[in-house]
Amino acid sequence: MIKLIIADDEYFIRARLSKIISEKRQNIDIVSICEDGEDIIKCLCTSDVDILLMDIKMISVSGLEVSKYIFENKLNIKIILLSGYNDFNFAVEAMRYGVFDYLTKPISEEALLESLDKCIDIIEASKSLPKDRSISLLSAFFKKENRFIKSKDIHDIRPLVIKYMSNSDKESYINFIKDNVKDIIENYNAYTLYKFIYEILNSLDVKYHILKDLTLTQYMHSNIFKKDIKNLEQLENILIETGIDCMSLNIVSTKEQLIGKQVLDDIECNFCDCDYTVTEIAKKLGKNPSYINTVFKKVYGNTIKQTLSDYRLKEAQKLLRRSNLKIIDIAAECGYSDIFYFSKRYKAKFGYPPSEESLKQNL
Repeated sequence: MIKLIIADDEYFIRARLSKIISEKRQNIDIVSICEDGEDIIKCLCTSDVDILLMDIKMISVSGLEVSKYIFENKLNIKIILLSGYNDFNFAVEAMRYGVFDYLTKPISEEALLESLDKCIDIIEASKSLPKDRSISLLSAFFKKENRFIKSKDIHDIRPLVIKYMSNSDKESYINFIKDNVKDIIENYNAYTLYKFIYEILNSLDVKYHILKDLTLTQYMHSNIFKKDIKNLEQLENILIETGIDCMSLNIVSTKEQLIGKQVLDDIECNFCDCDYTVTEIAKKLGKNPSYINTVFKKVYGNTIKQTLSDYRLKEAQKLLRRSNLKIIDIAAECGYSDIFYFSKRYKAKFGYPPSEESLKQNL
């Protein structure tokens, strides 16, 4: 978990920031909420902190003074400063102390989350990166890397990889590897490529325990970076061959795979029913809801509830792009009786509201 401190001398701003982050970023643990820089420094003496989100002007000790304290004491903390003053001089002074980002009030939810995600990407990359030549090797595959860390969503990787493995779906797995590598080369950087490789192998280990007695970093070094990889095609082939080798371990018609497939088929047929639940699926199959959920997660790497939600939202996205239906009708078509809840879930999934999807198609 990423450890975060929020600090602002206005209560309602602190409350709003805390609410947004708690609801939208489950990988962030808010360890303290402060109203002054003096309180922040006390917290830093007793708690491990990854990110500090604070106002630039506070009651006794300012955000700039806290930034200076962190800089002079060489604390490894990413700082995001907030200010109601769109003043270039503040930004210049902040950057002298290594401040990561500077956001002006009123702060939009999108700008806040984007800044936090960039911080997290850098923090996680620094924690997971090996000390050998891995990143240098991957950098050689880029004609031009992004100078700025740009966040790529990797949350869908594990359930998709496990799904392809469980179904022995070689073609989808191969396309998945190639499409993602192409996207990373065109839009991201070597750190992102490293994270992608890491998560692919981690997903395979979850299902097949491929690491044996090795750590994931040791496995990557021995099976990828120690080899003389001269081009992207070789790298893709290693990931593809590793996955296909794992597929050979599948028992084609296990009872668990059959149940998982029945659940998935039922979701595809009944996702538009607003009252459709895991209990309903279990009743049809004559099984206990907890049991079928456990089996489904084992086979596909995700819960039934999350899979149903993802399926509904992806179908809604298709309708928004291809039909002239109103958003409220599309929500109903995809199993949502509450338009506001639908909009909230859609934005959480894709990063923008359904109304924006409609506007994109009309441009």
